[in-house]
Amino acid sequence: MPRSDQDNQQIRAARRQEILAAALEVFAAKGVAHTKVADIAKAAGLSHGLLYHYFPSKEAVFEAIVEEMMLEADADLAPSTERAITRLTRSISRRIERLSSGDPVRVVTQALLQGEAISSELQARLGEHIVRVRKRARDLIARAQAEGDLDGRIAPDQLALALMFLFRGMALDVASFPLPLPHPQTILAVLGATATKRPTRRNAHATRRTGT
Repeated sequence: MPRSDQDNQQIRAARRQEILAAALEVFAAKGVAHTKVADIAKAAGLSHGLLYHYFPSKEAVFEAIVEEMMLEADADLAPSTERAITRLTRSISRRIERLSSGDPVRVVTQALLQGEAISSELQARLGEHIVRVRKRARDLIARAQAEGDLDGRIAPDQLALALMFLFRGMALDVASFPLPLPHPQTILAVLGATATKRPTRRNAHATRRTGT
């Protein structure tokens, strides 16, 4: 029985993800500049020519990895009705888990620091992404402060910047001088996580009334 169009699309999408996963490992090991299309094809178990059916160039593979990185970051910090500290903790934990394995952020960060050539269009999208992540992180931190889970004495924008620079530094992988990644709770403590939740107005009023 011949495959349907939907089957073919699913197979193509799965193969595309296999190529990106293989490229991520090669980029991490060799750097973007020193990676060839043949290296990616070999890691993905494809012929050199077949890979071109999915991506026209090495640069296109790299751009696809960057796009997925941006989508993941947007999803981590997307607006939500749950408590801000819960969302922030989960986002930090996921980022640490990704950095402990193959992570697009690590590859992209190292490529940018090493002066790898990227298109002006991709550079513009990355710039917009950084602005968007900074705003969402700031808003999430501000909510956590308002809910009494983070110390409110430091401006949310400054804490968001500190968090972004912290993760930028954590994305640097120096094989000769490996360092373990901090625990999520350590990062939250740096951001000013409170040991106990502050009482709500209702609870605070009850406390004053009973004298407890």
